[in-house]
Amino acid sequence: MKRLLYILALLMLPAVALSQETASTPQRPVFTAVEFEGGGGRLVDTYLSPYSYSGWNIALNIELMQALKLDDYNWVWQQLIGLNYGSTRLSISGAGLTIMGGANYSFAMMHRSNTPIEGLQLYYGGNFSLLGEGLYNYHGGNNPATVKADISLGLTAMAVYNFSIGKLPFTTRYQLQLPVIGVFAQPEYGESYYEVWLGNYHNFLHCGTWANRFDIDNRITLDMHFGSWALRMGYHNRINTTYENNNRYQLVMHNFTVGFAGDLLSIDNKKSNRPIVRALYNIAQ
Repeated sequence: MKRLLYILALLMLPAVALSQETASTPQRPVFTAVEFEGGGGRLVDTYLSPYSYSGWNIALNIELMQALKLDDYNWVWQQLIGLNYGSTRLSISGAGLTIMGGANYSFAMMHRSNTPIEGLQLYYGGNFSLLGEGLYNYHGGNNPATVKADISLGLTAMAVYNFSIGKLPFTTRYQLQLPVIGVFAQPEYGESYYEVWLGNYHNFLHCGTWANRFDIDNRITLDMHFGSWALRMGYHNRINTTYENNNRYQLVMHNFTVGFAGDLLSIDNKKSNRPIVRALYNIAQ
């Protein structure tokens, strides 16, 4: 009988250990933010027109982040998904019309570190990004439309500061995205996309480096926390520039942001004794 009890106890040990490990494993909710943007911008695309255009643009962005188990939960992944639409007219006269619309996506892996300043954390790592946009010039002659397509690898970094005013907690953040190398599409000057479609792919795809393409993305956000969710306000600056095939393209956008942020997956109350590791607001709570 004693031998049987001993065998049963040995068989139960792995289950008990697994249960204890599960109970102590932190919950890692997926942080999400939905942002609505609006602002102004300036556009130059000599493939369509030699002149500068300016106007308004709007955008919808979704941000997702989650802490990883690597290095004691000090690595996070981030996804940014965006849709944008804009309308511009000639800067010198207000005549003419060029519209643009597109989508962008980026995936980043970042390591976060505490600093000697209480509440301040630094994130840094690399990211992969995709960009696709279309432009149409209503006075563009034989080539009224163009497509921008870009795949790139780059660097990203964030500074995140948590503080409180009275009993109201805040989180402010600045994030920089800087593509380093990639591939982008650009037809030759005067070449139509119909010619490309017929098989003239020569000199259509280009290796993008800082010699012929420079993009930068700046985001500043302020989150005011109300329970598990926060009201987000901010500013988004985006610059896309290419110089290739005697074509110059530059898009500069300045947008103000409003939205909301919080945990996409709610915390399981049945497991409330487990610690919580969040990707953005803090390391653990």
